[in-house]
Amino acid sequence: MNIPIGWIIAISSCIYGFIALGGDVSQLWVPAEYLIILGAAAGALIAGNKGRNLKNIVVAIGKVFVPASVNKTANTQLLSLMFELLQRINRDGRLSIDRDVEDPDTSAIFSKYPAVLKNKRLKMFLRDYFRLIVDGNTNPNHIETVMSQEIDVLDREAREPSNSLLSLADSLPAFGIVAAITGVIHTLAKLNEGTDPGAIGLGIASALVGTLLGVFASYAVVGPVANTLKQLADAELRPFEAVKEIVVAYYSGFNALVAVEYGRKVLFSDQRPTMEELEQSVMTTSGQPFRDR
Repeated sequence: MNIPIGWIIAISSCIYGFIALGGDVSQLWVPAEYLIILGAAAGALIAGNKGRNLKNIVVAIGKVFVPASVNKTANTQLLSLMFELLQRINRDGRLSIDRDVEDPDTSAIFSKYPAVLKNKRLKMFLRDYFRLIVDGNTNPNHIETVMSQEIDVLDREAREPSNSLLSLADSLPAFGIVAAITGVIHTLAKLNEGTDPGAIGLGIASALVGTLLGVFASYAVVGPVANTLKQLADAELRPFEAVKEIVVAYYSGFNALVAVEYGRKVLFSDQRPTMEELEQSVMTTSGQPFRDR
């Protein structure tokens, strides 16, 4: 949500500074230069990405303007769900959660944690690996390897939009130069027509708007969006890492409390519930004691 604020500050500061130097804002409006830069940028983005990633870029950019789906509340619900599932297994056996993991959307347990159900990829991730727990036909080393491989794939996919936009940001100053050179060529060609020097100066000034726009768009518009998307991708991957740590700890023989603590520690500090907050959540949702008194 900081992106619009940052854009307003950057744009208003540059325009005010230009006016303070005695410039006229109308001088910055050169539609042809904008067309060249934006058209070249759009063409390069389309040419350099498969359809799947182009779609992901659009979806990812939309996330920049809404509150993050991964936050302390969502992570607290995830840890509480993991604790309740593991406690149910310890108390009633692995088969007691079979129906819950087969269809989380109709599960009485999962229904207590709407933030988890809303995250479709995380929900499917939980279902896949709790199925393995129910089947009981694996070991800690195997399941850790498989989970790490899947998380690596998720990480690569999540970073594709930010990487593509970073490449675009790096290209925009060059597109600005292309637009400027195009304007200069057009302006200098008028010298043979006997155009007065004042008009030539205005033409060169208009051409330089392309360079200005390319550099500004790179460092103040596209670059910050790409960096924000990278940060969001990092945050969205943390719950998957937490699930992996909890499942591996469970397979290694730790009880539910210790296993959940392993998962809690891999979450970002500002998105991680304290032990007291987690205990309160567990008591509220499942009614089970979090720790033996």
